[in-house]
Amino acid sequence: MMKSLKFGRALLAGSLATAAMTLLMYGWPLVGLPSMDIMAALGGVFPFDLSPYIMGSLIHLGMGISLALIYAMFFDPWLPGPGWLRGAMFSFIPWLFAITLLGPSLQIASDLFKGEETVAANASVSNPCTVRPANPCSVNQAKSNPCSPKTSNPCSVNANPCAVTNPGGGGASSSGPSPQAMSLLVHLLYGAVLGVAYRPSGT
Repeated sequence: MMKSLKFGRALLAGSLATAAMTLLMYGWPLVGLPSMDIMAALGGVFPFDLSPYIMGSLIHLGMGISLALIYAMFFDPWLPGPGWLRGAMFSFIPWLFAITLLGPSLQIASDLFKGEETVAANASVSNPCTVRPANPCSVNQAKSNPCSPKTSNPCSVNANPCAVTNPGGGGASSSGPSPQAMSLLVHLLYGAVLGVAYRPSGT
């Protein structure tokens, strides 16, 4: 199995596939969807005095290349179909990790490197591939009593600035694809590009 590994091609394929999925993750706003800020999520767990995007981009690229090597060694030789299909089938493995274990892994790393107090104050450390926290103001609330200011509804339009300015509130949270579906699409793109780049048609 190791003899059939094309190491240089796997490195190139992993780099190209990672670049393709990254462009899609940060290009979602072009079609009215939120971006998937994976670099900030990965790099934000480290207490270094530099932009989280520097460390995050290195980790992101390293993970993409590592997955390409795993695919080339253990999956490409036996998966059926053309390269793009083999890569797409393989992409379900990192996708399942992204939507189930990435969040807890980031939390553990944050606790390890920063401590619980710092993590609690740092809202940027989150998994962009899982469900976004629900907006408590998106649920219909009982109307407040105009004669009782103390019992006013904090989620009313007049009292809550988030009701107007928060893109996650109201109908925004109930329309469009879920983060898991968006994550699946970017991973399928990664896998398809990986499969084609690692073993082009006719080789």
